[in-house]
Amino acid sequence: MRLLAASGTGAGADFAKDVLAGTRRPHELLAHGPVTDELAEQGAAFRRLLDKIPPAEVRELRALAQDAVRREVEELASLDIEAAEAELRAASGPPRESRPDERRDEDDDWFDRPYMEDL
Repeated sequence: MRLLAASGTGAGADFAKDVLAGTRRPHELLAHGPVTDELAEQGAAFRRLLDKIPPAEVRELRALAQDAVRREVEELASLDIEAAEAELRAASGPPRESRPDERRDEDDDWFDRPYMEDL
């Protein structure tokens, strides 16, 4: 939940923040409408991606899936949560301000002038 909350985006992250704040319980995750909608959208996108892979490659991926899942679980088990959380928080920090338009108009400062200023 800490890592999901640190990601800072989406309904899952919002739910995880609520869990960490104590206003929700983790087992409610899959019953929370916005989270299930987000998971359904992600699943549909993943399915569309898989549909684009040639059948021979899909069979090869299925054969390797068990080992791939085992490696993922081992990586998660040895994950430094604090370091990963810090990295996620840094990556999902506040959006960078867009650069102001460098074009200037002669009237740009017009409204900053005192009301009775001599022109």
